[in-house]
Amino acid sequence: MNWKTYLTAALPVAIVLVLSGCGGGTKTKTPTPTPALKRDYSLHETMKKVAPAIFPPDDSAWVKVDDTTRRKVFFSDRLTLEIVETSKSGLTGNITTDHRFNDVIGYILAGSAMVTVGKDTRQIAAGGTFVVPSNTPYGVIPASDKTTILNVYTPPRDDLRPTAPAVRRYPDNEIKSLVYKWFALFDEKANVGSFLSCLADTGLVMEMADKKKITSWQAFQDWYAAWSSQADTFSSTVENLAVSFDTKTGSYQASATVSSTTRTRDGKKKDARYQVNLVLADDWGVLPKIVRYAEAEAKK
Repeated sequence: MNWKTYLTAALPVAIVLVLSGCGGGTKTKTPTPTPALKRDYSLHETMKKVAPAIFPPDDSAWVKVDDTTRRKVFFSDRLTLEIVETSKSGLTGNITTDHRFNDVIGYILAGSAMVTVGKDTRQIAAGGTFVVPSNTPYGVIPASDKTTILNVYTPPRDDLRPTAPAVRRYPDNEIKSLVYKWFALFDEKANVGSFLSCLADTGLVMEMADKKKITSWQAFQDWYAAWSSQADTFSSTVENLAVSFDTKTGSYQASATVSSTTRTRDGKKKDARYQVNLVLADDWGVLPKIVRYAEAEAKK
């Protein structure tokens, strides 16, 4: 066999040996990397509507997290903004990572922080930013004696929503004024938006005098459109109004007897008398919102 014939016969064998990892030595297996978590684009929660608002610097309170950390949290329908302020460096401890379904963008307002995102760890100072897509492991520890970080989350961080306060924030007369306002809106046949500003956007349960059950803003709008299309004029008188506060739930209860006169568009007149019970929830807004409402014909 000449050398050309030998090379022609040996070359395919060499290629097979190289591709198979067998070069006469021990075969080495390449480690299989841990698969990354998939991005999460689901909604997770029903959207909670938030009223437009402006907060001056002194109009929002810090919430204590621990002895060295405090935060402020603000919500829109689709975002959570969190400001975290720490008064002690955490560099003496090991950084640990976690992941969440929320996308996160963080911005260092003051001081510095040691940040891990995925496999990358860096110390960044004021003006530095970190971007964390959903389900990406990340961790942040303060790297200076005073560090302030702004975090933005989408979808919102529902676990950061404040719970109802267990302390009374409104006197009886203010709750009574809300009840009077509610019925005055019917007397005026006000725009439906005025009614919605009095109603909680989640957990709403209403039973009207016509036995109609309402559990959402849209359902109330539909009911009100039907009612106002039939009623030409409406007048009401609120009697025997009493209010109380439940320290366990942080909610306000109101009960009243309401007498009303309705004149329909076809000229009919209807006098009625109802027992009305309301529960108003304090969600740290400007005023409590109606979350439970029930009308029933009053006993004679």
